[in-house]
Amino acid sequence: MRNASASFLFIMTVMALLVAPASAQVISIDPQSFDFGDMKQQQTKVGIVTVTNEGAAMLMIEDVHADCGCTVPTLTDNTLGPGESTQIEITFNSKKFNGTVIKTVNITSNDPINPVVDIMIKAKVHTSLIIDPVSQRVGFSRSVQGQVFTKTVTFTAVDLPKLEIQATKTRKNLFQVETVNGYQDDPKVSTLQITVPADMEPGRHRDHVRVKTNIEDMPTVDIEMQAWITQNLTASPEQVSFRYKKSFMQTVRISPFEKGTEYKVTGAEIDLPEISVEVLETIPNQETKVILTGKPISSTDPRAVETKGHIKGTLIIHTNLADTPVIRIPVTYMVRL
Repeated sequence: MRNASASFLFIMTVMALLVAPASAQVISIDPQSFDFGDMKQQQTKVGIVTVTNEGAAMLMIEDVHADCGCTVPTLTDNTLGPGESTQIEITFNSKKFNGTVIKTVNITSNDPINPVVDIMIKAKVHTSLIIDPVSQRVGFSRSVQGQVFTKTVTFTAVDLPKLEIQATKTRKNLFQVETVNGYQDDPKVSTLQITVPADMEPGRHRDHVRVKTNIEDMPTVDIEMQAWITQNLTASPEQVSFRYKKSFMQTVRISPFEKGTEYKVTGAEIDLPEISVEVLETIPNQETKVILTGKPISSTDPRAVETKGHIKGTLIIHTNLADTPVIRIPVTYMVRL
């Protein structure tokens, strides 16, 4: 008897599961994939997906997103009644891809059976010029002023028997560049050597160089580059902002970029008389603190009136290092007028 009851309960449960979807929302998409075929780099193609609610309840499209910034889906309507349809426009950009590219667009809805549906995007991207790195960006690690580093960008012609590139200088003339055609005796390969010079000033630098080629559909290529140059002694923070504070208290820590550097902070001053400066050597050759204290000037002070409350100054720190004799820290604060 007990077995019969259990069997009856099992059958009823299965029937409920089979019947339930018929009264629920059901998502249907057409087509389920796109093959954009042959494409050139930086080319855009668009596909339209129709989404239909084949169920008996309200379908809610909760999210539509792609796994890559190269693919942008745009949804027309996210709420569909029974039998209603909407469209998703999918824009694919081949960017700097090369070869077969497969991407996915995910549609998330309140369909109880298929809460996530995938649309596959496929394309075969052809380029007449292969560039390494593909990003066309060159970054240098943080380094001390005076050190010289070089990185290489490689260009390879796909269809042309002989590649020739030209580049003489960067836009801001911060980096040194040199081109080599026929790299390693291969006429289809050229290189661009990018160098951080010894005299590059401290700071974070961005620049780019325009490379000319003999490739008809890619006559120019822009290569971006960045570098972060520091002095042997570094300051943290690199700038001080008190904004609208009623009193000032800030510690600037001076430490060597490389361990083992012997140094001493010999003095410090600031061109804002309302701020006092104190030098405190906490750990010899490892850390020195420069402590700023004070109060803002009044709103009636001529300096506040003249600058409309934007007070700017510079903290100057002196050291005994020949290659880092002075460290300058911008200091700013605001006065309510």
